[in-house]
Amino acid sequence: MFIQVAIDIPSERTFTYRVPSFLAAEVAPGKRVRVPFGRRRQVGVILAVDDVAPDAGGKEIREILDILDPEPLFGPEELRFYRWAASYYLYPLGKALADVLPGTEYRSGGQRIRLTEDAADRITALLSPAADVLCAVLAGRRNGLTLNRLRKVTGIEDIRKEIRELQDAGLVRVTEAERRLAPRRGGEAPGENVRTTEAVPVLNPDQRNAVETIRESLNRGGFAPFLLHGVTGSGKTEVYLRAIADVLERGGGALLLVPEIALTGQLLNRLQARFPRQAVAVLHSGVSRAARYDQWRQIRQGRLRLIIGARSALFAPVRDLKLVVVDEEHDLSYKQDDRMHYQARDLAVIRAKLAGAAVILGSATPELQSYFNIAARKYRLLTLPDRVLSKPLPQVEVIDMRGRREAAGQPAVLSAPLQTALRETLSLGRQAILFLNRRGSHAFMVCLDCGQAFRCLNCAVSLTYYGGDAILKCHYCGFRHPVPPACPACGSSRLGGFGVGTEKVEEEVRATFPEARIARLDSDTTTRRGAHIEILQRLAGQEIDILIGTQMVAKGHDFPGVTLVGVISADTSMNLPDFRAAERTFQILTQVAGRGGRGETPGRVLIQTFNPGHYALLKARHHDYTGFYQEEIASREALSYPPFSRLVSLHLSCRSREKGRAAGETLGRLARELATAGRSAPGIEVIGPAEAPVAKIKGRYRWQLLLKGKHVTSLHALARSLSEHAAHTGLDVRIDVDPVHFL
Repeated sequence: MFIQVAIDIPSERTFTYRVPSFLAAEVAPGKRVRVPFGRRRQVGVILAVDDVAPDAGGKEIREILDILDPEPLFGPEELRFYRWAASYYLYPLGKALADVLPGTEYRSGGQRIRLTEDAADRITALLSPAADVLCAVLAGRRNGLTLNRLRKVTGIEDIRKEIRELQDAGLVRVTEAERRLAPRRGGEAPGENVRTTEAVPVLNPDQRNAVETIRESLNRGGFAPFLLHGVTGSGKTEVYLRAIADVLERGGGALLLVPEIALTGQLLNRLQARFPRQAVAVLHSGVSRAARYDQWRQIRQGRLRLIIGARSALFAPVRDLKLVVVDEEHDLSYKQDDRMHYQARDLAVIRAKLAGAAVILGSATPELQSYFNIAARKYRLLTLPDRVLSKPLPQVEVIDMRGRREAAGQPAVLSAPLQTALRETLSLGRQAILFLNRRGSHAFMVCLDCGQAFRCLNCAVSLTYYGGDAILKCHYCGFRHPVPPACPACGSSRLGGFGVGTEKVEEEVRATFPEARIARLDSDTTTRRGAHIEILQRLAGQEIDILIGTQMVAKGHDFPGVTLVGVISADTSMNLPDFRAAERTFQILTQVAGRGGRGETPGRVLIQTFNPGHYALLKARHHDYTGFYQEEIASREALSYPPFSRLVSLHLSCRSREKGRAAGETLGRLARELATAGRSAPGIEVIGPAEAPVAKIKGRYRWQLLLKGKHVTSLHALARSLSEHAAHTGLDVRIDVDPVHFL
């Protein structure tokens, strides 16, 4: 017997191995195996099984060493999806499988080996010496040992052959030591475990239309993509829950994706209240590897049919998948920026298409590409134009910060109108959120006499100043350094910080409102596991008066007590060197504004900016997504940016600046030659290479090479050729494919 194996290496090749007879009964596609690879041992995944020996070109076909899973971790449908994702994002399949499967090493509790009751009377001298050692170790251990523990105690690495020998002789029993997530009540037949105890809200006409349209699609079956465009607070979650109930009643599986781990708790509570007899799987990086493995197996077995999680949950092997929901589909957190660079929102649509399922993309500020797919008749639009119970959208005011200065001459952190609004909010016993998408006290620190800036030793960025700890810190590599007493260049003690961060905002707010209960929510205050949930629970429990935070405060949270939202600076995202800067600005402003006025009291939003005439800000002020879309899409078309073209970015890095620059320039010339020749890359524009916006991170110098064209096949072919060439030059290449244009 022979198997095809994908191994976790940077190569698109798969490898053939022979299966020894004592492992033949356990072989199946979707299981992980330990194999010899060169002089090392690697973990791979079985892709296919064949009884016929392949043509090995005269080379010896080596045997596998072990099978690591008692049952397959995925089936043919999932493998088809994994192959598609790896191919589209130009990533080796073996590495992709290692990334998405729940851990790459065998769980120590996976199998337990015990001697049978009468083994002592039946052990004979016919056993091999290694099998005899196993019997001696297991003797007297009533509960036996796990497979990995048995390996360590005996020193026998390739132990499965001896275990099989003892099994055949009836001397040992092998059992699974699986830890299961127990449903609240078990044993229900499909369709009987979706009765609700939560008070189900009455739908408004727009919600009812959305639910009925989705239900009709589920009745017909087959692939059906929907974009649910609803203003903040319009009841999109209730539409999701109704669709999930329909799927569960039919015995199907449903997958709900959220952009942040912090949002899973809030939605999980609603799912458990709505479906109290339905066990829910939770998959994200905050769940332990062992728990993810257990849940993964139960999902694969069909025991868990309702899954909620962050982007990686998309790869779970859901049985009879009928519905995929992507909440806040516009959110940048759906983009994976290390290992395989994938966009979970786009892959969710592909997953649904391959499974013949419905997919709902929900947002108040849809990604431009998603809305473009409506005009192209690729998605079906469902709209929720009003908040539930006809609650008004918050009133948005723009505060022009030009000319507003503090006594020291720096721009004001809190303008007079924002201070007045905060004071009124506190006097009424209500809550406020202040948003700024920058951490620390100041973005950078300089010497006021010679202009010397304090920069990271490993990265081409300024160090962020943290006044509370009196340190300078790099947000890319973590480098930290105490604030020096004087400038190392000129000796001056006149050092100053510029560019406000959340820590500085907190300092200003505490000084201005000493009686207020204030908290900060950013990645500096949430390093401890569960800290972000604790802060949000305190806000929900009215234990915080003013919450200051980065984009973490803007994402889908529902706090009825919040009536005021202040944006400290709308310019942070507006001035990024990215053609999507206006879109990102509109989205974040609209989303953070939507956190206000969700209770009985109308909300108010104050936006501080130095560019009050920018169209992204003006459209956000009036909650006018359609107007923003029309203006932005015209600009994209004029410049031939997505969705009117496709982009593939090659991110190049090297330890040596000169060697990397030379290799990058050679790669750029090769790209232009291939594009000009037109045979392998017709109609492709090559831009760069140019230094990346952050030209050095963690000691590696960085460049970008951009490929722009109409046809994804030719873009992929050129990117693959360039990547293979770069591998021989010392450049590290990471490929980033623009959002999928697939339907």
